[in-house]
Amino acid sequence: MVSSDPRRSGMSSTTTYESTSSGHMCNMDRCVERTSLFIRNFGRRFYGCQQWSPACKFFKWLDKNTCPHGRATAPLVHERFTRYKAEAVATRNERDEAHTREAEARELLRIAKRKAEKTKLALQIAKDKVYKYKVALFLSWTILGVYFVFSNVFGGHGHTQLCLP
Repeated sequence: MVSSDPRRSGMSSTTTYESTSSGHMCNMDRCVERTSLFIRNFGRRFYGCQQWSPACKFFKWLDKNTCPHGRATAPLVHERFTRYKAEAVATRNERDEAHTREAEARELLRIAKRKAEKTKLALQIAKDKVYKYKVALFLSWTILGVYFVFSNVFGGHGHTQLCLP
């Protein structure tokens, strides 16, 4: 007879069970010693299949009942476990939020770097334009100066008037 989960029931069974899915025989030779952590049977020792699964639930209680110390400490351990579990969940949530904020910060940093690169490129283009305008202004003033120098040297001060025929 195969019994249910030993941690939840008070039943005892010493039957072998052959699992067709894994091909192993469950008996005392193939079992490992375990301790129940459920409140009803807290601290109670039992032999259970080393390949514990829904397919093989063989177990055998090693003692008759949960010891008085186990019954006294079970609620304390359960309360502490529940508190640690809640703290772990809260810590996991905080970690997930931190990862989310970190991902958002990285995205903002990537956007800021891209904007900075665009601004740097626009600044370089503006500097190139300023340089070209300065060169053009210099050349235009140089040509104008050369024109005035040559006009004073070779043509003097008289203005000639063009007449149309």
